[in-house]
Amino acid sequence: FSHRLLSHTFHARVLNPSNLPPLLRTVRATLFPNNGLAPPRQPPTPAEAQAIKHRCAATLLALLPDPVVATFYATRQPDQMRVQVESLLDCLGDAYLNKHLVFAILELIVVRLVPEIAEKGVVELMEERLG
Repeated sequence: FSHRLLSHTFHARVLNPSNLPPLLRTVRATLFPNNGLAPPRQPPTPAEAQAIKHRCAATLLALLPDPVVATFYATRQPDQMRVQVESLLDCLGDAYLNKHLVFAILELIVVRLVPEIAEKGVVELMEERLG
């Protein structure tokens, strides 16, 4: 019953042809204000970047349950834990590491979608399928 209700709601609200033009206008106005591209984003100043990193670390710590915090952190002082999380976030500031992280995630997705690619190479699979 819930699948039918969800399907009906999706088709009635999201795929409704009368909702499509206003949705497209909203998306266009959001992506292209004044019918053009938005001005380029200015990079944050070092002080703004540090404030963003503080907020990110505090948010990540707030998401962790207490047993996890007790397992991974020797201290219970929030400032020291935040500094440790900020040092972990510094790794994400390295373009080289980010590139490898993105490629590892893409590889995981492709292997989950096409599991046989983990056992054979792309060339072998192409030959097998075409030959």
